[in-house]
Amino acid sequence: MKSAGRFAVSVLAAAVPVVAFTQSPTQRNNARDLALFQRYASPPQESVHYFRTDGFKYLGTNAQGDEAIALWTGVNQVYLLTLQQPCTHLDLARSIALTSTSGNVNARMDFVKYGRGRECRIETIQKVDYRAVRAAMKAAQSAPGGT
Repeated sequence: MKSAGRFAVSVLAAAVPVVAFTQSPTQRNNARDLALFQRYASPPQESVHYFRTDGFKYLGTNAQGDEAIALWTGVNQVYLLTLQQPCTHLDLARSIALTSTSGNVNARMDFVKYGRGRECRIETIQKVDYRAVRAAMKAAQSAPGGT
């Protein structure tokens, strides 16, 4: 019985490194960036007044399985949007649009639109301290072994 337990442990130990390689470099970068944006995000807010989109970055899937994007609405004005699944091919979107009511984008009511008729409901909106994100990215790049 003890040898069967050792065999199971050795099989599991051998499988762990394989799991690390199942993510593509893009998925690993998205996960790293998502963690960074989450670290510097404020608590969720109900809405944000919205004038324009200056850009966005797909950040992948969070721990709850929801898609996440960073949305730029101005210089250093960044929001982390968590989107209800499924958001099929959001990672391939070249542009997005947001629905809004009287200039306000509301969590759980409005949508991110992309592609040909695709949309995902916005679950949460969090303001991000983007200056802190940039400083952390710069520090990681200048650190030994940083990329």
